[in-house]
Amino acid sequence: MNRYLEKGKAILKDYIEQNELPGATFSIVTKDGFDCDYIGYKALIPDKTPNSIDTIYDLASLSKVVVTTNLVLKLLEEGKISLRMKVCDILEDFPHKNVTIRNLLTHTSGLPADDKNYKNCKDQDELWQFILKLPLKYETGTMVEYSCFGYIVLQKIVEHFKGDFEKCAIKELFEPLGMKNTMYNPAGKNRKQDCAPTEVTDLRGVIQGEVHDGKAYISGGVAGNAGVFSDIHDVSRLVQMILNDGQLDGKRILNKATINLLKKPYTANMNSTRTLGWVYSDPNTNGGDYYSEVSLFHSGFTGTGIYIDFIRKIGIVLLDNGIHPKRDSKKIEIRDKFFNQVILAYDEEN
Repeated sequence: MNRYLEKGKAILKDYIEQNELPGATFSIVTKDGFDCDYIGYKALIPDKTPNSIDTIYDLASLSKVVVTTNLVLKLLEEGKISLRMKVCDILEDFPHKNVTIRNLLTHTSGLPADDKNYKNCKDQDELWQFILKLPLKYETGTMVEYSCFGYIVLQKIVEHFKGDFEKCAIKELFEPLGMKNTMYNPAGKNRKQDCAPTEVTDLRGVIQGEVHDGKAYISGGVAGNAGVFSDIHDVSRLVQMILNDGQLDGKRILNKATINLLKKPYTANMNSTRTLGWVYSDPNTNGGDYYSEVSLFHSGFTGTGIYIDFIRKIGIVLLDNGIHPKRDSKKIEIRDKFFNQVILAYDEEN
């Protein structure tokens, strides 16, 4: 096992023994490659199933930075959009005239964090009409409020230019990056048993191979805010691409100048520090306490997290199903301690 991962694994082991976590896969990534490991169980219900390095996890909101943010950045590179472009100039039915693409990427649009009335929607079309009727919660560009609704709007922008969102993700990200175990709707692709289950609910039973997120579930499993499933190798390859200024294995996914856009904050003097898609070197995140001055972090509700450090030139990935079988988990506490220990171990030798 990679020596930097040992202390992090010990943290996970403690929580597994306390029945606070089923299991996890995790990695440390550099420009040259990555080391991965796993621990614990893939599932506790209906049967206790040992974990493996190949377990596929519901990435939840990591979907925002694994897919949606990158597809929007590719539109930027292709000259189809600019960050200051108003959404209503692309989507004519979008009612909020001052919201830009950058506002959506940085969660400064003014759209609310949530509105549980979305659960009354029957499908993706109804959900979209629901979003169009949402009033802004605050003045655009004045504060950060993390909004899944905003990322569904970004999905619609990608679809406006590129068509089918899933096909676009496969063509422009999954295939060129060699992410062979990254997909939407794995249960529908005969990959259910490869997936770690998430919550057990009265309505859906054991959720396995289907997206946990409600908005993505209503949308048929494919959404801009959630829906991506992946394993530790694939997510590590994506992180390696970012550390390598946008390329991997000789293939250019994003331009270096585009990656550089991620290395600066866009929400100065607001309540949270964000760059395009990601949390940016913010003490109020749950990516640990030892973040550098130029670092990215994002988490997912299911228990997942990615940390990318441009100063140390490393990335750390944690994939787990902390909300299995119930969502009252200590996933934030676990993430904080895990990332802290891996970074400390790395700093001791570098």
